[in-house]
Amino acid sequence: MSTEHNEWQSQFRDLFFKGVERHEAGRQSPETMFEGDEPAFLESIGCSTQEMFDFCDDYVRWGDVVYEHVEELQAVRRDYFLNDLKSQPATRRMEMEEFPAKTDEIAGIAWLPRLIVKARAKLEGALPADLMYG
Repeated sequence: MSTEHNEWQSQFRDLFFKGVERHEAGRQSPETMFEGDEPAFLESIGCSTQEMFDFCDDYVRWGDVVYEHVEELQAVRRDYFLNDLKSQPATRRMEMEEFPAKTDEIAGIAWLPRLIVKARAKLEGALPADLMYG
């Protein structure tokens, strides 16, 4: 693995666990969780402060987030952001109404149409701020 690869992962891990600590200390919004050049770092790898906040928030509140999964998701997004999107942010965010209903099905599998659209929106950096797992 390249040094650049290890550097972003190390910085991302450190920031995730700082975010967890800050959340536990009462800094419970994207605006208060991050400081200094942290938002710029997240932006440079295609991650919004809202997304990182949501991961930290769910880790603290629900205990159902595995850090390694967060990093794996971000690695896919980062690669797409850097290589396919040439580090350009999305020109617009999707609206909640644009997502298929949770009850919609493909081949009898509920949620699948919604999950496909969400995955594409995640890659494009177009997820609405108020949509994480819903």
